[in-house]
Amino acid sequence: MRILITGATGFIGRHLVGRLLEEGHSLSVTARSVEGARSLIQSGVKLTQIDLLLTNDLQALVRGHDWVIHCAAHVGLWAPKALYENLNIGLTKRLHDAAIQEGVTKFIYMSCANVILNDRVSIENATEDRPICDQRAFRYAYSKAHAEQFVLANASACMQTIALRPALVWGNGDIVDRQIGPAADRGLFGWFGDGRYLYSTCYIGNLCEAIVQALKANLLTGAFFIRDKEEMNLREFLSARLQASNYAVPTLSIPRAMAWPLARFTENGWNCLPLKGQPPLVREAVRTMGYPLTISFSKAKNSFGYSPPYSVADGLAAIQRGLRQ
Repeated sequence: MRILITGATGFIGRHLVGRLLEEGHSLSVTARSVEGARSLIQSGVKLTQIDLLLTNDLQALVRGHDWVIHCAAHVGLWAPKALYENLNIGLTKRLHDAAIQEGVTKFIYMSCANVILNDRVSIENATEDRPICDQRAFRYAYSKAHAEQFVLANASACMQTIALRPALVWGNGDIVDRQIGPAADRGLFGWFGDGRYLYSTCYIGNLCEAIVQALKANLLTGAFFIRDKEEMNLREFLSARLQASNYAVPTLSIPRAMAWPLARFTENGWNCLPLKGQPPLVREAVRTMGYPLTISFSKAKNSFGYSPPYSVADGLAAIQRGLRQ
C-alpha cells in the first residue's frame, strides 16, 4: 500500500518506517529539512520537504496515498499554547479533512494514553470509555485529547479513522535518551513520592506491531489503548531503562504534596517573567509521572488481535545491543 507518514523523523516515526518497509509498503514521509531525514531517504522512502504548519495545500500532500499515519506533534510538556493549538490540534484537523477529500481509506492518528489524565488520582486498568482530558493546564495531554476527539467525531463512512493510545513509549532514542537520562546524570531527575506504583509502558516494537495489525484489520472508527504485556512499578521500570543505556539511577524523591505547588509556582514564573528555557517542573509532569497509571489493551486484542510480541526484557536487551553496535 501507499502510505504517508507525518512526523517520520521523530522517535516513533523512525522506528515505524523501518517496520513498514519490512512489510513491503511504499512509504512517503514529510520533514522540514533533508538533512534531518537523510537516513530515511537512504532507506528508500519518498521525502517531501515541507513545513506542515505553513502549507495551505495538504490535499496535494495526501493525494495518491491509500493510508495516512499522523505522528507529527509537539510532544513536550511546556511550550507556547499556540504551538499546541496549531500543531497538535489544528494540523490534525486539516490533515484529516484533506485525507477524506482525497479518498484515503484509512487514517491512523497517533494519540497517547495521557489523553485520559484529569484529576490527581490513581488510574487502574483504564478502558477507552474513560473521559478525556479537560485540564488546559496539561498542555500536551489536552491538545492530544481534543485532536483525537475531532478526528473520531468527524470520521467519514468511506475512511476508517483509528486513534492509537500507547502508554509511555520507550526504546532506542526515547525520552530517556533525549531528556530523562541526561538529566539523571546531572542529578536533575527524581521520583515523585518513591515512584513505586504500577505504570503501563509500551516498547516501540510492540507499538509498531499494533500499527501493522491495525492497518491490516477492517476496523470501525475508534480509539485503542496499546501497552506492554507486563506491568511494572514505575521506579523499577525506569531504573532498568536508565541502566540499559548506562545512565545514572536517581535516588532523589520529591513528595507529591510538595511537587504540585512547586510546579505551579515555577509555571507562574515562566508565564509572568521573561525567563529563558523551560520551567524545571510543571504540573503536567507531576500528573503524568506522579500517580499510578495502568491501561487495558483488551479492546485492541479483541478488535484486531493485538498481542505484544516483545517483553520488557526483550526491549531492554535490544537497547543494550544497540549501544554495542
